[in-house]
Amino acid sequence: MKTRLISEIMTKQVHHIDINDPVINTRNLMDKYEIHHLPVMENGKLVGMLSANDLNRVQYLCDFIGEKLEESTVFKSLSIEELMTEKVQSLTTNATIEEAAQVFSNASFQSLPILEKDELVGIVTTKDVFAAFLEN
Repeated sequence: MKTRLISEIMTKQVHHIDINDPVINTRNLMDKYEIHHLPVMENGKLVGMLSANDLNRVQYLCDFIGEKLEESTVFKSLSIEELMTEKVQSLTTNATIEEAAQVFSNASFQSLPILEKDELVGIVTTKDVFAAFLEN
């Protein structure tokens, strides 16, 4: 199998959020673009990742207490910083698809931001990596 770079399969038009954005806007962005992982930025730097699963945990709590998510005082009181994962693993565009697969095989997350000189230039998911392997 020919070695391929992650830059060949990554999504280059990355939706991201600012750490100070309202959480409800994040849910709307995910729903609108049917995405499950959002890099969290602060002053142009990656500071975390927010996944649909992070928001689903709040949804489950709201369901349990009988509140609609959008009307929930719990949901309205949470910040992105409280919900996001802070210690984010990333790759550069020079990483190979095999390297990404190795990272995913040892991790509990399903997306990796791609950085060049601390600038967010892409994102790759387990789905992207599996599809690349299936192409070969």
